[in-house]
Amino acid sequence: MRYIVMLAALAAAGGTLAACASAKGATERPTLQDNVRIVGTDGISTLSSVSAESPEIATVLSPVDSVWRALPAVFETLTIPVATFDASTRTIGNPNIKVRRRLGTIPLSRYLDCGDTQGTPSADSYEVHMSVVTRVQPAPAGAASTASTVVTTVEASARPVSFAGDFIRCSSTGALEARLATLIGVELRK
Repeated sequence: MRYIVMLAALAAAGGTLAACASAKGATERPTLQDNVRIVGTDGISTLSSVSAESPEIATVLSPVDSVWRALPAVFETLTIPVATFDASTRTIGNPNIKVRRRLGTIPLSRYLDCGDTQGTPSADSYEVHMSVVTRVQPAPAGAASTASTVVTTVEASARPVSFAGDFIRCSSTGALEARLATLIGVELRK
């Protein structure tokens, strides 16, 4: 009973929760979320509210069709397998990448901040689940008529490999999105 009262009080104090779930024993792919631990007389529970990273937006001075054609090669260079390819919305990416230590030859800590464990970036030692999705669209009015807007969203969560632990939310450093935009320029010059 105390547990239900605590949840009700927390919900009333914090407003509406987007989603609630117990993370203990979860085996499916985590959703990206902020966790709040509640310790009560009946044990520990986790309340989670789903949150999405803000996308990074880059302007490329090339037509949308040219940028769209360059993206598969960019994803290949980044060693991100393409699982989503929608020409009608010009969306490409992979919402379910499982990776450890490196993405290609680059340490994950360059792209993600998952906190630190004993002075080392957790992104370089944890099991990481990430999503990288890019959409190309015409640049807004007022930009060059041949400009394109590249919108990339990187989301990730990670958990320890060597001992039991919940997934934690990681944040993007912005380096992957910047490298993606740079590689588009490289591909367009080929």
